[in-house]
Amino acid sequence: MKTLTIKGKCDGFGAQYQAIMSGIAFCHYMNYTYIHSPFQTIAHNGDPEKLNKFIGIPSSDNTKIDMAVKCCGEVHFSKSPDMYYNTHVLSILQKYYYSTPKPTIMIPQIAIHIRRGDVNENNEKRYTTNDKYKEILFFLLKKYPDQTITIFSEGKIEDFHELQQERVIFQLNDSIEESFHSLVCAKVLVMAKSSFSYSAALLNQNMVYYIPFWHKPLKKWKIL
Repeated sequence: MKTLTIKGKCDGFGAQYQAIMSGIAFCHYMNYTYIHSPFQTIAHNGDPEKLNKFIGIPSSDNTKIDMAVKCCGEVHFSKSPDMYYNTHVLSILQKYYYSTPKPTIMIPQIAIHIRRGDVNENNEKRYTTNDKYKEILFFLLKKYPDQTITIFSEGKIEDFHELQQERVIFQLNDSIEESFHSLVCAKVLVMAKSSFSYSAALLNQNMVYYIPFWHKPLKKWKIL
């Protein structure tokens, strides 16, 4: 049986976690053995030691590795990711995730992830405007008239003045662990064009809304 590990990435937590998920999913699909390589460095001030514990994936004593890749592109860029992220694989990822302590949070009724920080208007592929989020916001306020919406992002409240409405609150600049776990637990999750919220969506067992980008959605997600 071949062995595979994911290693060599140095970008943010979401991208590295999604890459690891792609490796686990690919190994189950191909009947390979996944060997976990812990995070070594994480961009955007991520603490590798804390985040290794946070995701709960155990390291292996097996040192024989046949393949070491940064991600499994067959999964990462599949047009049918349900082939790999089936119910069994998702349950394994969720079991790993919940095997270690998580921060105490107020579970959001509706969580919207807005990617900012290193993404701005100059990056059209990754950036979604406040005007587009305003459309999404009014759709959700109408569809869920009794629910509160929490926006998770980075920056200052002034950066989101178009989105300030009744029943809308902001969680800005929280820790990686708090923000991510809030997205995982949300009763309704609206993803960004982001591996951070894509990874959270794979773990979220409730309603997920997806904004189209290069990582394709699971069939059960609702496309905005």
